[in-house]
Amino acid sequence: MELVETPEKSGGEIKRCIEKFGCTPEHNYAYFLTAADNGARNIFLKSDDGFGIFANYRESAREVVMISEVIAPREKQVGVLKEALDMCFSQLKIRKFVVEQDDALRAKTLMSFKGNGYAALQPRFSLYWPVFNMEKWAGDEMPGDDWKKLRNIKNRFYNEHSVEVVDSSTVGSEKLKKIVADWVERRKLMGLGTNRKDSNLAYHERYLKMIELGFEGTKFATTMVVDGEPCSITCGWEIPNSDGSYYSAIGISNYSCEGLGEVANLDDLHRLKESGYSTVDFGGSPMPLLKFKLKFRPHFVYVTHTYAIVKK
Repeated sequence: MELVETPEKSGGEIKRCIEKFGCTPEHNYAYFLTAADNGARNIFLKSDDGFGIFANYRESAREVVMISEVIAPREKQVGVLKEALDMCFSQLKIRKFVVEQDDALRAKTLMSFKGNGYAALQPRFSLYWPVFNMEKWAGDEMPGDDWKKLRNIKNRFYNEHSVEVVDSSTVGSEKLKKIVADWVERRKLMGLGTNRKDSNLAYHERYLKMIELGFEGTKFATTMVVDGEPCSITCGWEIPNSDGSYYSAIGISNYSCEGLGEVANLDDLHRLKESGYSTVDFGGSPMPLLKFKLKFRPHFVYVTHTYAIVKK
């Protein structure tokens, strides 16, 4: 296992790893470059077999936080994680290695700890990931009583406002950053938490970095302009090796008018259905945000748990 301390200088190698073994929504190199928040720095852990791990290293806390799953076939992930644990605890002298896994992978990891010197702490928080089957999703036409409420919101919104959807790259970066700032401030006023187990408020730094990078690595990045004012940002990318799946990574708005969040997300899903994607992953959410996303009628929800691994 090799520690790559400057992953921004190893883009070609890391992209080849993702192209060959990437399998989850957050296996995206450009996204990885934006993901160091609150004083952390990005590191890439590379195995001798060509597999990899995205991670943040918080040196002051002596903690490594893995981003998404290991970039490897699922049956190899626990073994690669063990290599990473051995290297990080010995070379970086960390106290904790934090991972995010679904139930099945967490159970397999915990089983592997028997007799190997590691232990898992209780999960810090869980996230809920709604997924849409786009062949079955009817939110483009919204027929019947099931869609009545959203249909009324959408019709009222377009009747009361002048609406244009543009590529976010055509909107000035300062205007886009203002959308993020307004989103952050409004969420504070709404009483949502400031850590990820309550909301994704604390992770807005990466949105600013995405804007600065010109939405590098995204497939679609769109902004809804309402009555002449840029009001939303939705963007995402194709999930590697997934046979037509898309990750809608960001969906934020400045809350400037009623129904904006619903309409911006409907527009995003409609575009993705027209583009022919088989499934759309709407991202990991704490329970309050999941309740909002359920309005759009996803077909299933999977769960991931974030927990720390320590030396016994």
